Amino acid sequence: MNKILRYTLLLVAALLLGATAQAMVIKYVLEDGSMHAITSSELSAIDFNDDGSLTLTTYDGEIITTTECMFDELEIGTREVLLPGETDLDMTFEYEGLSLGTRPVRQYNFLYPTVDPQGDSITMSGRIVIPKNILDGEAPSQGILLFNHYTIFNRIEAPTEGFNTLEAMFLANPLNPDYIIIESDFYGFGSTVRFPQAYLQGTANGNASLDCLLAARRLLEELGIDYGPLTFNVGYSSGGFDALATQKLRDMEFSDRISFDKTFAGGSPSDILECYREYVRIDSTAYNAVLALLMVSLNETQQLGLTYEQVFTPYIASRIDEWINSKNYSSWPVCDSIGREKKVHEILNAPYCDLNSAESQLVQDLFAQNSIATGWVPDPSQRLFIFHSRGDDYVPVQSARPVLRHLEQYGFEPSIVPGRTHLQTNFVVPKLGHLTATVIYLIQSVAAIKAWPQMYADGELIEPYATWAQAGADFDLIATLRALDEMGIDCRSIIQAVIDQMQQGQGDTMNDIVAAVMARLAELGIDEQALREMGQDSGIDIEQLIADLVSYLNENPTQPEGMDVPARANAVYKSLTSPLTPADEYADQLRHWLESKGVATR
Repeated sequence: MNKILRYTLLLVAALLLGATAQAMVIKYVLEDGSMHAITSSELSAIDFNDDGSLTLTTYDGEIITTTECMFDELEIGTREVLLPGETDLDMTFEYEGLSLGTRPVRQYNFLYPTVDPQGDSITMSGRIVIPKNILDGEAPSQGILLFNHYTIFNRIEAPTEGFNTLEAMFLANPLNPDYIIIESDFYGFGSTVRFPQAYLQGTANGNASLDCLLAARRLLEELGIDYGPLTFNVGYSSGGFDALATQKLRDMEFSDRISFDKTFAGGSPSDILECYREYVRIDSTAYNAVLALLMVSLNETQQLGLTYEQVFTPYIASRIDEWINSKNYSSWPVCDSIGREKKVHEILNAPYCDLNSAESQLVQDLFAQNSIATGWVPDPSQRLFIFHSRGDDYVPVQSARPVLRHLEQYGFEPSIVPGRTHLQTNFVVPKLGHLTATVIYLIQSVAAIKAWPQMYADGELIEPYATWAQAGADFDLIATLRALDEMGIDCRSIIQAVIDQMQQGQGDTMNDIVAAVMARLAELGIDEQALREMGQDSGIDIEQLIADLVSYLNENPTQPEGMDVPARANAVYKSLTSPLTPADEYADQLRHWLESKGVATR
């Protein structure tokens, strides 16, 4: 075919495809002979030059000159396309300046068909991250981690750009779990960077994540890579919200194609309405850039037609395009530019700080519609882990609770014990902020996915863990104390010593005990209401626990034959309360303990 005619058809087809939102993959060759790929939805213009070359101009201003350009034979509307090339990376897990692990991986970027926030067909970009030991055949893949990235502002923070902060914490930590990461850029980044991002838009991001998983599975099969039997759905912060939104959409529309072994969601603003109301109520948020992003994303993706001047105070409104829509800045520079001390009423115009105004009611209705619990009929076969710190300074804990209450209506019973129920929770972390609590979420999630192949067979707990985790009364605090008693550790003596220390010798009645315990908890910022909330959220019956403790303390245990229990208890208690003892004192403790066991020492 005549080259000019072919390029003319290319231009017409690209324009038509752009008009109908049916994106196609266009391949082009640079002067060095390398081939690259782009989607027609990314192109704003194709210009023919006098020398026979073409100039491709993208919506974000990139100009590409090529002498060879062609459609891919694959229509992106029906198949996913692996972009030419691959990238070798070193994922590094760093925490507070310390490097805790490094993992060499290979990243593949790809394009896949999905839908935009309006439900129209579109091409999005995603990535596959494979540890080199799996790629080289040194270890089999245990499965897939479907990652939902947390809040990002800058275009270079997109997953396909190699941004790996939390992902590296999962793969490069000392446990070295052998899993493959699959992750969408989501709408507004990567191949769709010219659009406003769909921040906390659950249906849009759920579709993007699930379609990404289906496409990546097929690409892995084409690459001849066995991705393993397990699939976990993970995310923290806004990624936790998107992980739950992905689980919700899976339960409602994708259950015939996808099943998760477990979803791990941490720090999620599950009820966006409650989150918004709390920001307005306390007139503050420690992460004020996200408030601006939330309102911009809602306005743009829901096509409300509001102007920035209507929503934001004048200085903020004048900078939204630069701070948010340009995607040239990360969130912290935006926070600094807004002013971290700024109150909510200094960011949002008065109607949006009045929860009874018509303007506020409009966005509240939309937030309510997009909250996780709304319309979710959960699949009881799926397992969930929901984590939230009570001291979260970015995402108020009350915005995470409604999803727990919703799940309980469908028979999901919260339990802090892994494997006891299908809803594991942890809401007992009292003081850690949003960022610091990430580490607790990380430890619990990574430990679970690492141990899963040893704990489960065909999706069911194996013995003896099943008995240990699911026996109910056979695994609780009192049963544990009794088991320690049988081992020769007199827990009553230790508990009483702690109580005496707390009360400073002021009696030992139950009221005194409770008062002493509550006084110590108050020092941590936990009052009686907070204690009951923690128990309810984490599946702990506080009243029963106290009753069992009273019963336990009033028992008259028999001393194990041939063992000096008080001596053992005193030694253990002394070591617990004096962890930094000199070497000679430690030696004396060890000698006393050995002698209590009947072992002669010199």
